[in-house]
Amino acid sequence: MTAQIFRFEVPVDDRWHEIAGCSTPLHVGCRSPWTVEFWAWQREDLPARRFRVFGTGQPIPDGTHYRGTTIAPGGQLVWHLIEHP
Repeated sequence: MTAQIFRFEVPVDDRWHEIAGCSTPLHVGCRSPWTVEFWAWQREDLPARRFRVFGTGQPIPDGTHYRGTTIAPGGQLVWHLIEHP
């Protein structure tokens, strides 16, 4: 099976988003204040994963995993990508 690095997007909307076929994020970034992007290995045989974006100071549920932080354009918003196993 061949793997590639792809870009995935998670909206900043206080909801969990299921993304199929991706590995643990390798890098997190942000080109828009309302969408967090991450780059990860992509393979069709990988199980779906659930991600959500949290702002600094928001409560984060127990049992989740931190995957990265990014600063939105303009530098006023800081987003944290969290995974729920």
